Amino acid sequence: MNNNKLLSLLATFSAREIRAFQLFVRSPYFNQDERLTALLSLLTSSSIEESTAQEFKQQLHQQLFPQQAFEDKRIRYLFSDLSRLAEQFLLQEHYRGNSLQQQLDFAQICNQRKLPKLYRRTIQKIAQHFDQQPQRDVRYFQQHLEFAMIKDEHFQQQRLRKFDENLQWVADDLDRYYYLQKLRQACVMLDRQAILTANYDLGISQEWLNHLVEKSFFDEPIIRIYYTILMSSLEENELRHFEELKQILTTVNERVTNTDLAHIYRFAINYCARKIRKGRSEYLEEALQLYLKGIASELFLEDGHLSPWTFTNVVKLALRLEKFEWIAEFIPQYAPSLPEEFQENALHYNYAELYYYSKDLDRALTHLNQVALDDLNYALGARVMLAKIYFETTEENALLSLLAAFSLFLKRNRKISANIKHTYLNFCDLLFQLIRRNPKKLEKIRKKIEETNLLTDRGWLLSVCEQMEAQLIKK
Repeated sequence: MNNNKLLSLLATFSAREIRAFQLFVRSPYFNQDERLTALLSLLTSSSIEESTAQEFKQQLHQQLFPQQAFEDKRIRYLFSDLSRLAEQFLLQEHYRGNSLQQQLDFAQICNQRKLPKLYRRTIQKIAQHFDQQPQRDVRYFQQHLEFAMIKDEHFQQQRLRKFDENLQWVADDLDRYYYLQKLRQACVMLDRQAILTANYDLGISQEWLNHLVEKSFFDEPIIRIYYTILMSSLEENELRHFEELKQILTTVNERVTNTDLAHIYRFAINYCARKIRKGRSEYLEEALQLYLKGIASELFLEDGHLSPWTFTNVVKLALRLEKFEWIAEFIPQYAPSLPEEFQENALHYNYAELYYYSKDLDRALTHLNQVALDDLNYALGARVMLAKIYFETTEENALLSLLAAFSLFLKRNRKISANIKHTYLNFCDLLFQLIRRNPKKLEKIRKKIEETNLLTDRGWLLSVCEQMEAQLIKK
């Protein structure tokens, strides 16, 4: 019964939500079928032992219909009805937690029912809420637009022939909401496109961007921020956009929500990551500091936990900067902050990284062999690390086999973006050329390593090339 819709919903309920849902189901306004109350009681107790799906349903049927022969559709109908109530309950809980939306909806009801006093009182409460809410995000502009539209509708109902500013507010709020939402979506599209295979149509022209600049971003800092992020992606070689983004992060004010701020930090980090993949090592420290600020301010915590990918990326950046002692302290300090189900894999992978960079290859290999490769980041990183270990321990046959399998994996995996795919395929190709150890081609290979645009572990490949050249000089 694990795939049952109702049981899947109930599995997400907290103890408080279970109690509230039981009250909800007992309410005659929402439910008048006592069998649904009984079914919920059985499902949330331990009186029914689940084995096979059929046996489970038979036990429920016996409890709910003790005098009747088993009929599968009776249980299916009850499950369906209780699922519908569970959906209504979740919607009601969501609505209860959004007092502003309740007030906006009630103001609309007052309009429809011609209740001017209640309407004015509600509108005053809504206006007070917006006055006391300094943070502005997409949801703020969406609800402020709805507020202006309600007021404009009220004005039209009065059939007064005079100027009313609400219509202008509707137009201004619509612009703010539209431009912010469009910018955010475009930034996400470009960010995702750089990682996964995708080719999004942004639907944004130069004229569109020019209009936004001419309007001074509607005097909204958050709109200017997302414009800057977008331009840093569209014009990546224009460093002034990233410099402006960094400056914004040092002066950001209370009008930017923590959710948006976390997204902004991640966009800035991803910009650095693209530069690093192109051989710009000066962005290593930039990215590390952005990560550390995001962690210190708790912007990168999700439900109180640190993402294992954030954890791994911090370690990887610090290793590239050779901050070994710092990493040895960071790993045990922040590992308990990881979600429990990810801790073991993250610890093995990151200790493998640390021991590899510390030249303790046996311990690195021990940890690496215990990493599950279900995640793409681990799958790519672990294979590269293993290739480097095989090379450095002169396990040439194992290395050749790994490079062949790795290249095939990259070519067949359609979920990996073209840029990421070529970054790792180029690594495999260049390492294979180095394995051949053709002295006449070393200079050509070195030049190719230096000039290849998309390449992981460029520094390591260059160091291997230098070692080979030094050995030739000795001979």
